[in-house]
Amino acid sequence: MTLLERLDPTRTWLGFLGAAGAGLTALFVFLEPSPTYGLSLLSLIGFWGVHVLAFLALAQGSQILISRHIAPSANPWVAIMAAGIAASALLAPLALGMDRLMVEPVDLAVGDGWSWQELAEEWLNLAPPATLVWLGLNAVRFVRLPQREAHPSPVLTHGRAEPDFLRRLPLGRRGELIALSAELHYLRVYTTLGDSLILQGFGEALEQLGPDAGLRIHRSHWVDPSFVEELSREGGRTHVRLVNGVVLPVARSRRGEVAATLIGEGAPVRA
Repeated sequence: MTLLERLDPTRTWLGFLGAAGAGLTALFVFLEPSPTYGLSLLSLIGFWGVHVLAFLALAQGSQILISRHIAPSANPWVAIMAAGIAASALLAPLALGMDRLMVEPVDLAVGDGWSWQELAEEWLNLAPPATLVWLGLNAVRFVRLPQREAHPSPVLTHGRAEPDFLRRLPLGRRGELIALSAELHYLRVYTTLGDSLILQGFGEALEQLGPDAGLRIHRSHWVDPSFVEELSREGGRTHVRLVNGVVLPVARSRRGEVAATLIGEGAPVRA
């Protein structure tokens, strides 16, 4: 995936977060809430830009920590909500500091410091709207109105039972499964009918496929070997090119296994 594709808000979660951050910052600057009334345009952009982008970064980091390490089996909505609450708590000191710096400057001669009560109040003010924003951003990415299927979904994995996560793909993208890629706390699913981004853990998806299905080529990528068009080595790096044109990296520790498997499948190798 090229850099422009990675920044495309319609294709990637990072691109979507960047666009959402810019949009939220512009909204706050336009509305100019009472706490920042009277600040210059540049100050408004800086004030709200720091708040919004810092929160999104903290929420994403908290989401990864919760989904991959603290509670990997938790309900996705619960994990998203927990990430929003945790991120707002982490943001509270920064938000309070920005208030003191730009909105209500502190007299350093007096040495007026913070209290735990002030931090708690700041967090309580931030947590509800910030968590709702995080829930809303995630919902926009994967919630779709139910669609009635005109015919049963085909079996997508060469005769194996269809994993649950494949049933969550849009009807127009339910082709044969080609590859999976972890994209933060989302899962990019490539099929013969296109690719989709769904809220799903990468490890859980591999468990649904089973240990004998396909080939894990990287900690963040899985492929069906029958859809690999070429294995290439360039500049000390190894990649696979899929039939849909997507190029995925092969981890250094998996090069031997991947090469042996793909050569056995008849995939060409280019040094």
